[in-house]
Amino acid sequence: MRKKLHRRKIRKADAAHLAQVRDDSTINSDVTVPRTLDEALPKDLSIRNADERAIVVTEATGSFNMIGCNKAWENLCGFAECEIVGKDSSVLQGPDTNYDGLRDAVSRLFEGEKKVNVVTTNYRKDGSKFRNYLTLAPLKENGKITHFVAILKDIGSGSGGMKQ
Repeated sequence: MRKKLHRRKIRKADAAHLAQVRDDSTINSDVTVPRTLDEALPKDLSIRNADERAIVVTEATGSFNMIGCNKAWENLCGFAECEIVGKDSSVLQGPDTNYDGLRDAVSRLFEGEKKVNVVTTNYRKDGSKFRNYLTLAPLKENGKITHFVAILKDIGSGSGGMKQ
């Protein structure tokens, strides 16, 4: 694995290679910087057997560019993995998104919390919205947060958002 993240290579990564997330192979949570989703996820987070959990991994800097997702995330959000790799997480956001709650959640992770939850409204590719119970957890390299694992849970359609 590489020690530095090369955004250009992630953006151009072969979708089939990233789809290996559906295999059983994953890695430790304190890792070198991942190039693919299967490199990013902790060993105890079994993507293949978590069909009901929509999971995406993002960079922890800038616009939180996505590096990969699982099939449940694709089904929930309406995007294929190859459409979102290298894109920022704002593709799921809109007027009813709980931006304050999301900013607070990320701040709490950088302050040392191991995982945080926030309720927000997200938007699918077709523009329809859903209430999302979002769980965020950091991935670290040498103690520094490099990526986030996000688990989305559709808790119904509607607007507004409240922090949990």
